[in-house]
Amino acid sequence: MSATATTTENALSNVADIPKGEDGNRVYVGNLSYSATEEQIREFVAPAGGEIASVTLPLRFGRRPAGYAFVTYKNGDDAKKAVEQLNEKEVIISALAEMGDRKVKLEIAKPAEEVAELRKAKDEKRSAAREAAKIVKAEKATVAKEAADAAAVANASKEGETKPKKRKSKAKKPRRRLPGEGEDGEAEDETAVEESSKSASKGRIDAAGDGAEGEKKEKAPRAKKERKPRLELTGEESKNTIFVANLPFNVDDEALATIFTNLSINVKSAKIVKGIRRARPGSKPFRASKGFGFVELENESQQAEAVEKVQGTLIGDRQITAKVAKEMKPIEVEQAVDAETA
Repeated sequence: MSATATTTENALSNVADIPKGEDGNRVYVGNLSYSATEEQIREFVAPAGGEIASVTLPLRFGRRPAGYAFVTYKNGDDAKKAVEQLNEKEVIISALAEMGDRKVKLEIAKPAEEVAELRKAKDEKRSAAREAAKIVKAEKATVAKEAADAAAVANASKEGETKPKKRKSKAKKPRRRLPGEGEDGEAEDETAVEESSKSASKGRIDAAGDGAEGEKKEKAPRAKKERKPRLELTGEESKNTIFVANLPFNVDDEALATIFTNLSINVKSAKIVKGIRRARPGSKPFRASKGFGFVELENESQQAEAVEKVQGTLIGDRQITAKVAKEMKPIEVEQAVDAETA
């Protein structure tokens, strides 16, 4: 098997988002920089000619770039021509290479069935290695325990029975001198006892509070936090915001933005909507992704293009959906009060 084929198998075995397409029309482009974009890849394969149907940059675990791409041609001959002309072509200090000389690898992408078989074989090999490691570890632990037990028996036979540990004697604390007793425990005169009792009583009153009866001060009531106004849909479409759904739960704000930037879409902000979830009944609740979010674009003119490119993209084992978001506005105070009373 060639080094190029080995590189392809290793890459595909770790990433699930392989684009669909006719066998023989897709070209695998490997050994790329993680910062490579769709426009740069189109520019790289342009000298080979041919009509390109799509360019896809997969993500690892739905979060970071995988370092390779798929270029799907409308004609299988154009795909073969691109591989013949551009495979292992050196890219010198360009956006496709991180630093220095780098050879970009191209080959016809493998069918999904073959990739699944490679993935299955690798998983089985990894599972077998884990089981073998567990057996070796258990055997080592058994041998070590037997050796320790044998050493303990040998030491016990030589030294005999172990001596019981001596208990540490607790030192008696000196008795606290009561009011009215002198240094030697003798009673003081009545005047000293009375003054001592008054002093102790006054100390207790002062510690309890400022008043003579030790009344506690009333705490000031807490200031109520101002609630944010409720929002409602207006039915009007947003000019620069996109609603993205069916996302894997491990996709965060940064990963959501990366999906768009890898498609040469300028993102102003990306926000995953979170809510309270429980891992199982009775467990402690926690905040986690609800599987959808909103992306605000810097350029309104890219909205239609972004929806078309993102719609149907595979992230992990999910095919995400994208559409233009609806505008929202705050509910008036009077309406909110009426809604609560109703």
